[in-house]
Amino acid sequence: MSPIRPLIRLKWPRGGMALALLAALALCAAVPLHAQPHETGSMTVGGSAHVRGPVVVHGTLVVAGRVHARGPLTAAYFTGPAAALGLPYAGGYYKVFDGPVTVHGTMVVKGDLLVDGPLTVDGPLEASGGIDADGPMRERSYGR
Repeated sequence: MSPIRPLIRLKWPRGGMALALLAALALCAAVPLHAQPHETGSMTVGGSAHVRGPVVVHGTLVVAGRVHARGPLTAAYFTGPAAALGLPYAGGYYKVFDGPVTVHGTMVVKGDLLVDGPLTVDGPLEASGGIDADGPMRERSYGR
Protein backbone atom coordinates (compact mmCIF):
# COMPACT_ATOMS: atom_id res chain seq x y z
CA MET A 1 0.00 0.00 0.00
CA SER A 2 1.36 3.41 -0.90
CA PRO A 3 2.05 5.97 1.84
CA ILE A 4 -0.24 8.53 0.14
CA ARG A 5 -3.35 6.37 0.30
CA PRO A 6 -3.93 6.69 4.10
CA LEU A 7 -3.52 10.46 3.84
CA ILE A 8 -6.21 10.69 1.16
CA ARG A 9 -8.51 8.54 3.28
CA LEU A 10 -7.98 10.82 6.29
CA LYS A 11 -8.49 14.07 4.37
CA TRP A 12 -11.55 13.03 2.36
CA PRO A 13 -13.74 10.46 4.04
CA ARG A 14 -16.97 9.20 2.41
CA GLY A 15 -18.66 12.55 3.01
CA GLY A 16 -16.16 14.09 0.60
CA MET A 17 -17.44 11.93 -2.23
CA ALA A 18 -20.99 13.00 -1.48
CA LEU A 19 -19.87 16.64 -1.46
CA ALA A 20 -18.12 16.21 -4.81
CA LEU A 21 -21.23 14.58 -6.29
CA LEU A 22 -23.42 17.40 -4.97
CA ALA A 23 -21.08 20.00 -6.50
CA ALA A 24 -21.18 18.20 -9.86
CA LEU A 25 -24.99 18.13 -9.81
CA ALA A 26 -25.15 21.83 -8.92
CA LEU A 27 -22.85 22.63 -11.83
CA CYS A 28 -25.05 20.64 -14.23
CA ALA A 29 -28.17 22.40 -12.95
CA ALA A 30 -26.57 25.82 -13.51
CA VAL A 31 -26.23 25.22 -17.27
CA PRO A 32 -29.24 26.66 -19.16
CA LEU A 33 -31.31 23.94 -20.78
CA HIS A 34 -33.34 26.20 -23.06
CA ALA A 35 -32.37 28.16 -26.14
CA GLN A 36 -31.14 31.69 -25.68
CA PRO A 37 -32.55 34.52 -27.84
CA HIS A 38 -30.27 36.10 -30.44
CA GLU A 39 -30.59 39.85 -30.96
CA THR A 40 -28.31 41.58 -33.46
CA GLY A 41 -27.96 44.42 -35.91
CA SER A 42 -27.71 43.82 -39.66
CA MET A 43 -26.28 40.42 -40.44
CA THR A 44 -25.15 38.27 -43.35
CA VAL A 45 -25.15 34.46 -43.31
CA GLY A 46 -22.60 33.08 -45.77
CA GLY A 47 -24.69 30.02 -46.66
CA SER A 48 -27.96 28.41 -45.60
CA ALA A 49 -29.56 29.11 -42.21
CA HIS A 50 -31.91 27.09 -39.99
CA VAL A 51 -33.55 28.98 -37.11
CA ARG A 52 -35.16 26.85 -34.40
CA GLY A 53 -37.60 29.48 -33.23
CA PRO A 54 -39.34 32.62 -34.47
CA VAL A 55 -37.55 35.26 -36.57
CA VAL A 56 -38.28 39.01 -36.52
CA VAL A 57 -36.45 41.26 -39.01
CA HIS A 58 -36.83 45.03 -38.50
CA GLY A 59 -35.70 45.83 -42.04
CA THR A 60 -35.27 43.92 -45.30
CA LEU A 61 -34.76 40.16 -45.64
CA VAL A 62 -32.77 39.13 -48.74
CA VAL A 63 -32.37 35.40 -49.48
CA ALA A 64 -30.43 33.93 -52.42
CA GLY A 65 -32.28 30.60 -52.21
CA ARG A 66 -35.63 29.44 -50.88
CA VAL A 67 -37.53 30.63 -47.80
CA HIS A 68 -39.68 28.24 -45.77
CA ALA A 69 -41.40 29.08 -42.48
CA ARG A 70 -43.03 26.43 -40.32
CA GLY A 71 -45.63 28.91 -39.17
CA PRO A 72 -47.15 32.16 -40.42
CA LEU A 73 -45.11 34.45 -42.67
CA THR A 74 -45.67 38.21 -42.69
CA ALA A 75 -43.78 40.88 -44.66
CA ALA A 76 -44.40 44.32 -46.09
CA TYR A 77 -44.43 42.63 -49.51
CA PHE A 78 -42.88 39.63 -51.27
CA THR A 79 -40.61 40.12 -54.26
CA GLY A 80 -39.01 37.59 -56.53
CA PRO A 81 -35.63 36.98 -58.08
CA ALA A 82 -35.28 40.42 -59.70
CA ALA A 83 -34.47 42.10 -56.37
CA ALA A 84 -32.11 39.39 -55.05
CA LEU A 85 -30.55 38.56 -58.42
CA GLY A 86 -27.12 40.00 -57.68
CA LEU A 87 -26.72 37.84 -54.56
CA PRO A 88 -24.69 34.69 -55.33
CA TYR A 89 -26.08 31.40 -54.04
CA ALA A 90 -23.67 29.86 -51.54
CA GLY A 91 -25.55 27.00 -49.94
CA GLY A 92 -22.39 25.21 -48.79
CA TYR A 93 -22.34 26.52 -45.21
CA TYR A 94 -25.14 25.68 -42.78
CA LYS A 95 -25.72 27.90 -39.73
CA VAL A 96 -28.16 26.78 -37.01
CA PHE A 97 -29.62 29.28 -34.53
CA ASP A 98 -31.25 27.83 -31.41
CA GLY A 99 -33.97 30.09 -30.10
CA PRO A 100 -35.65 33.24 -31.36
CA VAL A 101 -33.69 35.60 -33.63
CA THR A 102 -34.34 39.36 -33.82
CA VAL A 103 -32.46 41.41 -36.44
CA HIS A 104 -32.48 45.21 -36.23
CA GLY A 105 -31.59 46.04 -39.83
CA THR A 106 -31.09 43.99 -42.99
CA MET A 107 -30.66 40.21 -42.92
CA VAL A 108 -28.94 38.64 -45.92
CA VAL A 109 -28.83 34.85 -46.36
CA LYS A 110 -26.64 33.56 -49.22
CA GLY A 111 -28.40 30.17 -49.27
CA ASP A 112 -31.76 28.83 -48.10
CA LEU A 113 -33.62 29.98 -44.98
CA LEU A 114 -35.66 27.55 -42.87
CA VAL A 115 -37.55 28.91 -39.85
CA ASP A 116 -39.19 26.67 -37.22
CA GLY A 117 -41.83 29.19 -36.23
CA PRO A 118 -43.30 32.46 -37.45
CA LEU A 119 -41.28 34.75 -39.73
CA THR A 120 -42.06 38.48 -39.46
CA VAL A 121 -40.32 41.04 -41.69
CA ASP A 122 -41.07 44.76 -41.29
CA GLY A 123 -39.73 45.51 -44.79
CA PRO A 124 -39.80 43.53 -48.03
CA LEU A 125 -38.88 39.85 -48.27
CA GLU A 126 -36.70 39.34 -51.36
CA ALA A 127 -35.96 35.75 -52.42
CA SER A 128 -34.47 34.25 -55.58
CA GLY A 129 -36.05 30.84 -54.83
CA GLY A 130 -39.56 30.09 -53.66
CA ILE A 131 -41.29 31.61 -50.64
CA ASP A 132 -43.41 29.13 -48.68
CA ALA A 133 -44.98 28.74 -45.25
CA ASP A 134 -46.93 26.10 -43.36
CA GLY A 135 -49.18 28.85 -41.99
CA PRO A 136 -50.81 31.88 -43.62
CA MET A 137 -48.68 34.20 -45.78
CA ARG A 138 -49.57 37.87 -45.48
CA GLU A 139 -48.34 41.00 -47.28
CA ARG A 140 -49.00 44.20 -45.35
CA SER A 141 -48.44 46.53 -48.34
CA TYR A 142 -50.33 44.51 -50.92
CA GLY A 143 -50.73 46.38 -54.18
CA ARG A 144 -47.95 48.91 -53.33
